Amino acid sequence: MTKLKQADSSSKDKRLKRLTVQPYLRGTNLYLKLFCNGKSIAFSTGLTCRPKQLDKKAFIIEGNESATNLLQALRADFQRVYTDFLLTKRTPDLRELKNVVLQKASADPSVPTLIECIEGFFMNEFEALKGIDYEQKTVEKKRYIVQRIKQYVLSHHSNPHLRLSELKLADAQNLVNFCKRTFGHGHNHAVLHAEFLKRTFNYAIANEWLERNPFAFFKPRRERKDVVALKEADIRTLENMSFVGREYNYVKDVFLFSCYTGLAYVDVSQLDASHVVTLENGSQLIKIKRGKNGNLCVIPLVPKALQILHKYRDNYDCVFNNRLLPVYANQVMNRILKEIQAICKISVRLTTHVARKTCASFYIANGVPLTSVATMLGHKKTSTTEQYYTERTEEAVIRHINEFQARKNGEEPLNEAV
Repeated sequence: MTKLKQADSSSKDKRLKRLTVQPYLRGTNLYLKLFCNGKSIAFSTGLTCRPKQLDKKAFIIEGNESATNLLQALRADFQRVYTDFLLTKRTPDLRELKNVVLQKASADPSVPTLIECIEGFFMNEFEALKGIDYEQKTVEKKRYIVQRIKQYVLSHHSNPHLRLSELKLADAQNLVNFCKRTFGHGHNHAVLHAEFLKRTFNYAIANEWLERNPFAFFKPRRERKDVVALKEADIRTLENMSFVGREYNYVKDVFLFSCYTGLAYVDVSQLDASHVVTLENGSQLIKIKRGKNGNLCVIPLVPKALQILHKYRDNYDCVFNNRLLPVYANQVMNRILKEIQAICKISVRLTTHVARKTCASFYIANGVPLTSVATMLGHKKTSTTEQYYTERTEEAVIRHINEFQARKNGEEPLNEAV
């Protein structure tokens, strides 16, 4: 009986001297707990998963290979460092073990890790200014960017506590490639993630957490995509089309109004009488600050736009909502526009944003100066208008050359003079 007790006590002593690493969940957040010599310490891994995904014995997260690799690497690192402590006859301290494995032993506790810095930058520069400098949708888009950057850090570096100084210039292109490969992003959207991380490093430099920006020389080229806009014939088709359903006529008229004025969906949905200004000569224009960035739009109202406003002047829905036009939710608008596109046999995929690009392309093609169109759209830079909102058509080129020849009265036509 005594020998049995001695055997039990010796096995218990061995268990106490052994390091045990155990994963567990708090909600969907994954933690690790270390046990040694009757003491324990727990910390977050920065990973998330559902309870059914976690195999605690095998350290496997089903359906997430990168997270599994990180979890198993952490277990192996803790066992390796613990063994090093024993071989060098140092008393294993759990807190010290954790700091060594997570590469925080020599770090300044006042300096955040890379992920902490990214989250701090997002919270201070975007979340805190929601409703002031940024719309809700803009903040949500930045939040998604933060989440994808964190996934890149965990996947490529397998360390949720990676230091700011450990990223290199190569990580910028690696991040772009990761977004293309993992999320199917296009080039321009993938580049946004690297640019956000570059801004994060500038934020760290401003707070004196970092001396230089590793992405300072990362200057990727953006791809210029073809501007999707309606041709004049398509606009005429819509103008002459009348539908039986009231909703279809509402959506068609709002879409055409945006084609004439260049107003984005968020702005046309909030348009009321206070935004319409009457000048001394009797002409009217719209003055409205963009919901996206607060830039002022100055938009002269052409006769066709005025006709649409007059049409809905006494409309019940408009009067009830104190709006000039009956505007549905953006998703509803785009769904009905898709049906209108099929009915009218228009080749261009209709969305509310296509109307804005159609406006810019139409006015510039008809000789309106680029600076004036940029003012209508609320762009501070004409390069934004030219690059993203102007469609270069052969019809416009032919028209401009014909107008040029017409102005050269008495001179030989250009094609005969060559």
